[in-house]
Amino acid sequence: MNVVSIRRGEEDFFEPERPPEEDQGAALRNLYAIFLRRWRLIAAAAIVVFAAVMTYTLLSPKVYTATALIMVNPGREQVIAQEQMIENSAPSSAAVDSEIEVLRSMLLSTRLAEAENLIEDPEWNSALRPPGPLSMALAPIQALFAQANEPDAADREESQRDQVARAVNKAISVRRRGLSYGIEISLDAGSPRRAAELLNRFTQLYLSAQTEARFEASQRANSWLSGRLEELRREVQTKERAAEQYRLANGLSVAAGGAESQAPQSEEVQTMLVQSRADLAEKEARLRQLRTLLQGGGSADSLAPALSSQTITELRTREADLAQRVAELRRRYSAEHPTVLAAETELDNVRQRIQDEIRRIAANLQNEVDVARARLGTLQGSFGGVAGAAETDNEAVIHYRELLRDAAAARSVHESFLQRYHEVADQGELPIATSRVVSPALAPSAPSKPNMTSSLLMAVLLAGLTGAGLAFLIETLDASIGNAEDAERKVGAPTLASVPMLKPHDYRASAPHRRNPADYLVDKPASAFAEALRVLRTAIGHVRLDHKPKVIAITSALPNEGKTTTALCLARIAAMSGQRVVIVDCDLRRRSLSALLAPHSQAGLLQVLSGERAWSEALIQDSDSDVHVLPAPGARFTPQDVFASQAMARLIEDLRAAYDVVLLDCAPVLAIAETRTIAERADATLFVVRADKTPAAAVKTAVREVRASGATIAGLTLNYVDPRRPGRGGAYGDSLYYSYARGYYHQ
Repeated sequence: MNVVSIRRGEEDFFEPERPPEEDQGAALRNLYAIFLRRWRLIAAAAIVVFAAVMTYTLLSPKVYTATALIMVNPGREQVIAQEQMIENSAPSSAAVDSEIEVLRSMLLSTRLAEAENLIEDPEWNSALRPPGPLSMALAPIQALFAQANEPDAADREESQRDQVARAVNKAISVRRRGLSYGIEISLDAGSPRRAAELLNRFTQLYLSAQTEARFEASQRANSWLSGRLEELRREVQTKERAAEQYRLANGLSVAAGGAESQAPQSEEVQTMLVQSRADLAEKEARLRQLRTLLQGGGSADSLAPALSSQTITELRTREADLAQRVAELRRRYSAEHPTVLAAETELDNVRQRIQDEIRRIAANLQNEVDVARARLGTLQGSFGGVAGAAETDNEAVIHYRELLRDAAAARSVHESFLQRYHEVADQGELPIATSRVVSPALAPSAPSKPNMTSSLLMAVLLAGLTGAGLAFLIETLDASIGNAEDAERKVGAPTLASVPMLKPHDYRASAPHRRNPADYLVDKPASAFAEALRVLRTAIGHVRLDHKPKVIAITSALPNEGKTTTALCLARIAAMSGQRVVIVDCDLRRRSLSALLAPHSQAGLLQVLSGERAWSEALIQDSDSDVHVLPAPGARFTPQDVFASQAMARLIEDLRAAYDVVLLDCAPVLAIAETRTIAERADATLFVVRADKTPAAAVKTAVREVRASGATIAGLTLNYVDPRRPGRGGAYGDSLYYSYARGYYHQ
């Protein structure tokens, strides 16, 4: 017994045990115990799942996977130079990904389905396959819905084509090989030869699609170039016609637009004037640039290139060195340090020299501009008349040359477009795909699906997980009481003893008519079963400290818990210990005790309570022990509450005075309301609980109702306990240590 119940006044007190030391291996042992308890369930679930997975694998059709490798090497489709027509450049990652998306597109899948006429192949067209059991079962329902919206033949054919294309697209898988430019294409089919044929055909369609795309691009370019050439041709003709009309209108010769035509003035004069203008323009430009930089606050860094002065460049280098030195000295010394002041002074001097040099160069530039302007003025004054006459005489020639230049420029553009037009035309006639097949598909030697190795591993994994999950689910949902720990945790009442289950092999030495627990107790008084009853008798005797309980009500929460058998066994074990024992059958509905010990008795409890017989006259003797039994014979039923009568109270007091132990075999609490009244008159009430079967909620409710009636709860006794079941009846926490002390018992 691991919990002691003490009654003080109207309350029950339970002396708790000291908390056990933390057991690091308790969780693992609990898992192991669950496995041992539920191993049959785990094994059954695992076998079913394993068989289902393997059956599905074995019945699945074989699938063969053919693989091909394509290398992407796209060339730049330039419409610029002939030599770049077939020049390929390294593809980018985006280009490879784009080609992968093209391979995954429904367009190529549809082309493959049409090229191979897969709509006539039952492997790809599910409409040509014989209907399966599920399809045949759903056929009437589908027919009802189909009648309302029956598609025509064209729609059905189009739907089948789409379905075949989707099936082909699903059978094709495309992936990139690492970071390379290679694309691996796989195709699943029911035949190895067919898988290779379809995949090779698919790669051909892909390359053809690339060629078509390039050809269409060339055609579009040629069409645009052709229109543009016609526009340029008309423009050239217009400009040449305008130049010729101007020449005729101004009486110019054909040679007027050529290079051999000489100007009215001499070459020397023209050269001198041109050189003077150029020299003046250059110097004025440098002067304007310098003034713009100075007005905008330009630094010496920006002025040095404009001035092209080596002196400023050297001074700037010196300034940078001094500035760096000053910065270093400021980090080492204070601002008033002589070394710092000397360096700063030197830096200011250099900067002042730079400004002086800039002003000097600016003054020199101004002088040079004035000299150049004077020289140009002198030349223009000396030869102004000649220049004016030349300009007047050559005005028509200059305009004529301008018209010729416009016509020549238009002709050059026209010739360039004409050349590119022929290049693009040649490129369209030479179709080149941007990808190539590196490794064509070969017929696979073995099916890829089903994979027996992976299926076996998957079956084992699913079987184990299903079995373990189902076991833990049932264990979690198990609301029954298995051991004393469950009783304390779920019900809140102590467990006085655990009575082991008697199995068929325990009766092998007993006569056929004595193969029941009560007779086994008499035949095997040194057995573990008998010892469990002794533990229960001893525990009941220590329930109350003020006095030893003599009147004990034995009940249960629900029927078929074994309370009558427990009551009879407890009575016999007490009688075998030398106590005077009487057991009263208080279950007026079932009368199980009377049917077992006094099937032919004519007087019993009801006759005693009604005054028809004295209780001593109604008693019978147990044939296998010294237990006296007050039966409840016959099928007589009374609606009166006989157990709340004074006669019942007098009967209990008389039996208390005449016997050492008075056992009241009561009906289940939740089935019969009278049991609460009987428990109130007893010194203690013992609940019989069938291990691993009785719901803890029912026991908890029954205990609460009996306690509410004012009765004293002695505790629970677990019945039908399997001591060999791990973590349940054989736990150390129970009062019966059968699994660890069975050598002390005689079976």
